Amino acid sequence: MSRAKYATKLTLGIPSIEDIESVAVNIRESDRIDMEGLHPGKPAEDIIMEDVQHSRVVYGLYLDGVIHGVFGVMPAGRRGTGIPWVVGTGEVDKIPLLFARASRSFLNMLQKSFPVLDTLVCSRNKKSVFWHRWCGFKFKNEKVKIGRDYYYRAVRRSGIISIEKESR
Repeated sequence: MSRAKYATKLTLGIPSIEDIESVAVNIRESDRIDMEGLHPGKPAEDIIMEDVQHSRVVYGLYLDGVIHGVFGVMPAGRRGTGIPWVVGTGEVDKIPLLFARASRSFLNMLQKSFPVLDTLVCSRNKKSVFWHRWCGFKFKNEKVKIGRDYYYRAVRRSGIISIEKESR
């Protein structure tokens, strides 16, 4: 790996419709499986666009000017609470450490507007479970069935980062 490649950073930008379409077409397998479980038969692009429309903030994740993912946060029913979401391309799986390190900073930024991030994480998606834990989300032990799969509720409170063993 060259030093220049190692020094590369993910940057944020406002995604265009074309960027969002590109993410939907090149969606990573784990994100596609999650979407199919929650929304059987619905195209990924439609699901992502609905999330974009309901979100207060939306950003694109870019590496060397190329879109690698889209994320945002939707207001929840409780004041100061948001529902975060992220969808990546298959390229994200090639840069897991870079993505993971940047994620905490991005989440901290989102928590300036939403001190509490509250979401559901598919229990089958080990990458997502690991990522959420690494980023400081606390998991409830019980699982809830939604659509095809079971989900954990995961909460991240502003300024609190902890790493716990995974619940079984």
